[in-house]
Amino acid sequence: YDYVADGLREAVSGNLPSESKKSLLQILKVMQEEGETAEETEKLLQGAFAGYQEERLPKQLALALCGRDLVGSITRLETFAACAYEHFLKYELLLEERKEFGFEAVDMGNIFHSVLAQFSERLPETGCSWFDFPKETGEKLLQEILEADTAAYGNAVLYETARSRYALERIGRILRRAVFTLQYQLQQGKFLPKKFEMSFSSLQDLETVNVALTEEEKMKLVGRIDRLDTCEEDNICYVKVIDYKSGKNNFDIVALYHGLQLQLVTYLNAAMEYEKKQNPEKEIIPAGILYYHIDDPVLELKEEKTPEEINEELRKMLRPAGIVNDDEEIIEKIDASEGAVKKVLPLSRKKDGSFAENSLLMSRENMELISGYAAGKLKELGSRILDGEIGMHPYSRKDKEACTYCPYGKVCGFDKKLPGCGKRTLPEEDREEILEKMREVGAAGDRDEKEMLRRRASAP
Repeated sequence: YDYVADGLREAVSGNLPSESKKSLLQILKVMQEEGETAEETEKLLQGAFAGYQEERLPKQLALALCGRDLVGSITRLETFAACAYEHFLKYELLLEERKEFGFEAVDMGNIFHSVLAQFSERLPETGCSWFDFPKETGEKLLQEILEADTAAYGNAVLYETARSRYALERIGRILRRAVFTLQYQLQQGKFLPKKFEMSFSSLQDLETVNVALTEEEKMKLVGRIDRLDTCEEDNICYVKVIDYKSGKNNFDIVALYHGLQLQLVTYLNAAMEYEKKQNPEKEIIPAGILYYHIDDPVLELKEEKTPEEINEELRKMLRPAGIVNDDEEIIEKIDASEGAVKKVLPLSRKKDGSFAENSLLMSRENMELISGYAAGKLKELGSRILDGEIGMHPYSRKDKEACTYCPYGKVCGFDKKLPGCGKRTLPEEDREEILEKMREVGAAGDRDEKEMLRRRASAP
């Protein structure tokens, strides 16, 4: 057994000489034919040639698990894009981690969103708007909402330990900073908040939310837009979408291309379609998609500063990230602050008055390109789910990979040493390379659609 085990190991690695291979095969043949050794020999062979072979669910089983009308969040589709097997375990088999008593980062994020949504809803009760509420009014309303929200959260888990009580104090401090920073950012421009926590359930008639995968299969997206801002002038409506995040986020076009960051662009698509239905006579123009990082950052001061100077520095640190239409008129509508350095957007002007090159800026043409690409990518991912794809091929990039925070590592048994187990390495391409690829995908899609229409027209 030891000789065969060693020989098989060498044979699989390609290091066994041909003469030794001949002897090994002769011994294996004898061991397989002997009744007493056949079973153990089969185990040796299975172990030596063990590997991962990708399988698919039969179409009918995939439809039974997911439904012919697939319902899910954009996060679900992003999970599938990261690793189809993780999606299978989480969303189709519904495996969950054991719930433990405690307060985690995700809980903090839930409270941030809940309190900010309620603050926006109740602000009109004070007779004020986001532009003009006084500090005292804002603090009082915020405290009322925060106390009510946290008292009912998880059976008062936030009051159980000193650590949780400190977390509650920190939440209050971060939310106060967020509320007054968001007010300041709005005051610098002409955009007005139109919708808060805008649920997809209220947008039933939008194609963005109800995606036709085939003639028989559909996908219904669930989710909510944290904030929709608009600026209306004459026959034009400019649309800006804000997403509140408790962690660091930025627009990543490589992640978008591979389906790993579809949320914010999809929110823009839904907001644009919604506004078009609300204002059919107006031209709807994308102004921006922005992440606001909910935080109360700490400054490292090398010299003494006044409270106002400190506030100015903190506001600068809390400027949103994402994508903004590079039209200067639109930029001024978002941030009309004077000076070489903008106060709301992380932009600065050069000596000639133009903006310095910045990844924040994107032309309207390219914004429409990524919007169309994201819509197509959602459709592709939904179709692959209903086709039964469950392959274990997680993505990998230079600074992140799907397996890092995946809770299913001990379930899937992924081991890159096993034959067939491999990660999809995503190349780090620049924006122009990705945009060109998106154009090619769009052109190919147009050709396919024209061909389909031609076939239908010529069918008897």
